[in-house]
Amino acid sequence: MENSQHGDDPSQQRHTSGGHWLDLRFPTTGWVCRGIEDAGNEGRLCDVCQGVRIRFAHILSHPDVPQALSAGLGCAEKLVDDPFRAEKRERAFRDDLRIRNDWPRRDWKISRVGNPFINARGYNIAIWNKGGSGFGVTIRLQNKFDGEFVRNDPRLFKTVDDAKVGALEILMDVRKERRDIDV
Repeated sequence: MENSQHGDDPSQQRHTSGGHWLDLRFPTTGWVCRGIEDAGNEGRLCDVCQGVRIRFAHILSHPDVPQALSAGLGCAEKLVDDPFRAEKRERAFRDDLRIRNDWPRRDWKISRVGNPFINARGYNIAIWNKGGSGFGVTIRLQNKFDGEFVRNDPRLFKTVDDAKVGALEILMDVRKERRDIDV
C-alpha cells in the first residue's frame, strides 16, 4: 500500500518513474482532481505510473485526455497545480473516512435541557425534538455560541437514532463546505 510519499522516501522515485511518465506526449500540467476514492485494503494500481498499488485514488481529469485517471498521492502531487492541495485533500478524505467508521461507536451526551449532543472535529452537534413532528439537527462551531457559524438543518427525522445517522451526513456536508472555503 502507498503510504506518505514525501521527502527521501524511496517509493516516491518509483512512484513517478514508469507508466505514463515515460510517454513524452503525456500532459504533465493542467490536471484537475475531481475527488478521491477509497480502493479498499486490496488497493488498485496507479493509472499514471502503473507501478504502485494505491488505497486512496485521486481521480484526475485533463482536457486533452479522454478518460479520468486514478492516481496515487505521489503522482497527483506532480500533476495538479498545487501539490500541497493534493496532500491536504487526501488528509481530509482520510479524516472523513475515520469519522464515518467511528460514528456508530460515538457516545452521545444529554444537555441540561435534555437534548442529545456530541462534540466532533470542532463542531457541537445537537438533536432537538421539534414538538412531535420529528427531530432536528443543529451544528455549530464548538465553544462558539455567538452565532459565528450555525447550521439548523431543515430536515426532520422520525427518531433520535435516525437523527444521529442524519447528523453524520450533515456534519460531512458542513466539513466539505467549510473546507472548500478554506482551500
